Amino acid sequence: MYRSVKYLLAWLLLALPLVGLVAQPAVGNSVTDLKKLLGIGAPEDSFLNEDDAFAVQAIPAPGGDAIRVIFEIAEGYYLYRSKMGFTIEGGTAALSSAELPPGEEKTDEYFGLMEIYHGRVEINLPLERAHVGPEEVILHLAYQGCAEAGICYPPIKRKISLTLPPVEATASAPVDPEASEETGSFLVYMLAAFGAGLLLTFTPCVLPMIPILSSVIVGQGERLTRARGGALSIVYVLGTAATYTVAGVVAGLTGEQLQAYFQNIWAIGGLSLLFVIMALSMFGLYDLQMPSTIQSRLEGRTRGMGGSYSMVFFLGALSALIVGACVSPVLIAVLSIAIAAGDPVLGGLTMFSMALGMGLILVVIGFSAGFLIPHAGAWMDRVKQSFGVMLLGVAIYLLGAIPEVPVLLLWGALLIITGVFLGAVQALPKEKRGWQVLWKGVGIVLLIWGVLALVGGFAGKRDILNPLPLELLSGSDPTVENIDRDELFTQVPDMATLERELEAASRNNQPLLLNFYADWCIDCLRMEEATFKDATVLGGLERFVALQVDLTDPGNPLTKEIKRHFGVFGPPAMLFFDPAGEEQIRLRRYGYLSVGKFNQLISQLR
Repeated sequence: MYRSVKYLLAWLLLALPLVGLVAQPAVGNSVTDLKKLLGIGAPEDSFLNEDDAFAVQAIPAPGGDAIRVIFEIAEGYYLYRSKMGFTIEGGTAALSSAELPPGEEKTDEYFGLMEIYHGRVEINLPLERAHVGPEEVILHLAYQGCAEAGICYPPIKRKISLTLPPVEATASAPVDPEASEETGSFLVYMLAAFGAGLLLTFTPCVLPMIPILSSVIVGQGERLTRARGGALSIVYVLGTAATYTVAGVVAGLTGEQLQAYFQNIWAIGGLSLLFVIMALSMFGLYDLQMPSTIQSRLEGRTRGMGGSYSMVFFLGALSALIVGACVSPVLIAVLSIAIAAGDPVLGGLTMFSMALGMGLILVVIGFSAGFLIPHAGAWMDRVKQSFGVMLLGVAIYLLGAIPEVPVLLLWGALLIITGVFLGAVQALPKEKRGWQVLWKGVGIVLLIWGVLALVGGFAGKRDILNPLPLELLSGSDPTVENIDRDELFTQVPDMATLERELEAASRNNQPLLLNFYADWCIDCLRMEEATFKDATVLGGLERFVALQVDLTDPGNPLTKEIKRHFGVFGPPAMLFFDPAGEEQIRLRRYGYLSVGKFNQLISQLR
């Protein structure tokens, strides 16, 4: 009888915090409420909040067959082993029995003999997967703990969004199962990353590098051969691969984008200046070459920027660091493997393989240049001048990441000068040839495009592909075009503000859009100028609470906390929450979204 009464009292004590929370309208954390209810006289600041007392993170296994849950329990606190529960939502994954490590035995005054955890606890959650590809899931956790000082926290529930990597292949007859499984998964990751690199070939991650490498090769002049062109391209690609490898290692260690730290006015401006200097050398204003003493020690006397293999390697590494700082769904898929596994070696190797896939087209260009590019004469001068124009275009493209630069005015000047150079304002000779007519036509098109770019630039526009929106010409309401992101989005400086906004949206039964943005993000600027100024998009967002997290400063700890909380890799990223405040993982998107794709997304959220 006495034992039954003791158990009943214990369960009533555990239920008291929940009763207190329901009965009292005043806001406050559960620890404070519990102390008030039980009359505990400890100072309010003497206990940690739930998240600090029991920090938790979840990491998918590299093979996609398990999730590793890690608790970091603060000193003076403990968790009950029997109070832990795990469920999974979304995708095809199902949890098997959780593999809980044995705990320490503790004789509880009310519960009797219990098992508890102190310090760091790692729990393995095996998964059964019906889908072998990547999946977005939500892990639900339930746990309860106490402080040694004498209070117990109410049951805690948490949700963690995860990206499960592809299920690794299983060897048919391994001699050493663990070693064979690890080797097989590495090969799968390497091949998948190489294929992802091929998919990025014709994206902003790679396209700006083509004129950079081409100008290096053209700078060889008469010394250019197929072998030398190929060798230079391989060295350039290895330079880019070195940067991506380091980025993968950093991602595996910290979950951060290395390139984000180089997206500032000094790094971008410095590389843009380098490309302008290279472009002017393509126009014959001077010859770029290193001092003879350095050349002799490195690789002998050379002509042009492409003469030194070490310089080409450095240029490739620098280009990848700044030009290649794009966030696309393909790049996110590769980075997620390293970040999810927390493995710097895996991160470095996967990014190295992806860089090789991205560089394949560059190597092909290098080996082809030996017989496609003429070695001497007026035609060769024209080729060099063409690559000079391309280099100036790359420099302007990079400067577009700096909001203060009137980038559309620069594009307009470049297009007009190029159009005039091609003969747009010159009369054709009487004995004209087909090529002369073609170049004059191209020059006229570029001249008109440049004039439109200048007009759009003076109107504050930045998009070279849409320099003069048709809405301005049609006389429609210009106020739609003049809406800036601060008017459309509410800026979220920290996690506490975001939580308040989520709660308010849920109370008002409104869906919510959370947009991750940065000034140095080209696709972010494109969406700001095109997608988020479209009348149909603005109309569709009227029922949404639109929030924005500014990641321009990669070292800001407040925005980094938000980024890590949601597992966001970099901008642009769009997260959608339903009126209940739950993120719809299936709708999460990275990279540029056109008006049509964005409207299709928001129409799915009711």
